[in-house]
Amino acid sequence: MRLNFRKFCWLLAVAGTLAACAGAEPEFGFDPSDITPEQLAAATLLVGYQQIDNLYVRPVDLGQVAMNGINGLSELDPAISAELSDDTIAVLSDDRVILSYGTPAPGDARGWAEVTLAAIDYGRAVSPQLADADPDTLIEAVFTGVTSGLDSYSRYLPPNQASVERTLREGYGGVGMLLDLEPSGEVIIREIFQDGPAAEAGMQAGGQIVSIDGESTEAWTIEQLGEGLRGPIGTRVRVGVRNADGTLETFRLTRDQVIPTVVHVRIDDDIAVVDISRFNTAVVEQLRDTVIEVVANEGPSLRGIVLDLRGNPGGLLGQSVDVADLFISRGEIIRTRGRHPRSDQEFLSDPDDIANGLPMAVLVDGRSASAAEIVAAALQDSGRAIVIGASSFGKGSVQTVTPLPNGGELFLTWSRIFAPSGFTIDQQGVLPTVCTSVGIYDADSLVSRFRDGSLPVPASLADLRQRAADDAESLRQLRAECPWRVHSAELDVMVAIDVLNDPSLYRQAVAAALTGTETSG
Repeated sequence: MRLNFRKFCWLLAVAGTLAACAGAEPEFGFDPSDITPEQLAAATLLVGYQQIDNLYVRPVDLGQVAMNGINGLSELDPAISAELSDDTIAVLSDDRVILSYGTPAPGDARGWAEVTLAAIDYGRAVSPQLADADPDTLIEAVFTGVTSGLDSYSRYLPPNQASVERTLREGYGGVGMLLDLEPSGEVIIREIFQDGPAAEAGMQAGGQIVSIDGESTEAWTIEQLGEGLRGPIGTRVRVGVRNADGTLETFRLTRDQVIPTVVHVRIDDDIAVVDISRFNTAVVEQLRDTVIEVVANEGPSLRGIVLDLRGNPGGLLGQSVDVADLFISRGEIIRTRGRHPRSDQEFLSDPDDIANGLPMAVLVDGRSASAAEIVAAALQDSGRAIVIGASSFGKGSVQTVTPLPNGGELFLTWSRIFAPSGFTIDQQGVLPTVCTSVGIYDADSLVSRFRDGSLPVPASLADLRQRAADDAESLRQLRAECPWRVHSAELDVMVAIDVLNDPSLYRQAVAAALTGTETSG
């Protein structure tokens, strides 16, 4: 079936009235469920082009954006390509022109959406691969091409993947448990999320689900079990469980919004080691409750706190700022700079500290990114904590998420992140106060090397950090000072405990990180 280009004209006019405000979800002016898949594709393209033109961190040429999008169709049919001249865009199939179209004005998102839709329409007339593709597949191919011309963090997610991402950020309707596939092939309940329906019903980790709503789950995959447990909030589900001791129980649960538990704590040598696996909408509340409870329960015996952000891929900007603010009682947390006026922001701390000034360390590695890096940089630059591990990933940019009419999402980079010291996190990452990835695998030896000043520290590398923002060779040298190497996970923890338990060494470590291009107030 061909996309009827004429049918798109009214929709483009309606979609052209949407509110594409930075930081807010667009208002489409129509109900996506009331239009055809082809019309939905048209609206999705227009919204995407408008958002790129309005929000992307650098000015864009919408003509080149559309060209990249049309050339993205070559992922479905390599014969399809496009060429752009001063006043004409030509779409080709096997080097034969199938469409010649006058180029719209440079910033005319509606016009360039029409060009792209026409390319799809005419391409489907000559290409069996395009003709067989559904609208979602065509849109994905176009946006893959579009985002290939932007930076590496701008991306498009089709509807099914976008739904998974939203679940991780915002939660989902379920019962509140984590399932895990054992090497034996058995699926066990690995974790019960705090405050979820399963926890409130008294379910325990370690058991196996044997039935859902009376149906045996003996042959179900872990994916099928997950689907059976999830559902609309407020609906009921009956879950049969074989507990770790072999007893059988049936639980009647009412599904609720479930936000995975991302904060876990253990006490090691009078130090609270708090692991944060990712940043979601519950991380601040979970972390606040955890730290307050630990401080109250341990009392004067508690000598410090370690925030373990290793392997944490990040998440929401606001959550990272709020996490840092739990511990920073004065000064700047982070700042962002971009092209859109609303992308220039400065985040300041409130005058409180839930840890009451206890010495703190933050663990990072080469997989710590985004929001995890913001927290590490803010705590280090404020003098509130030391950072231990290896240079972090270096994702120093902020993406705004645009929900699209087809249910997909468009992630666009719209600002760069700067630490209070003035250094950018982008590409550089966060440089640890105590580097543990220098090829020494003994905690005592690492601490001794740090004590005598023979390990690289942020203060001694300030000039190199300054040059690295604009010079590739300086950036390479900086990253080589503390590169990520795989080593025992406990090595970082042991170094942190040793430093936190030595007040004079801790003061030395705090001072080793407090040199930058600016001072924070």
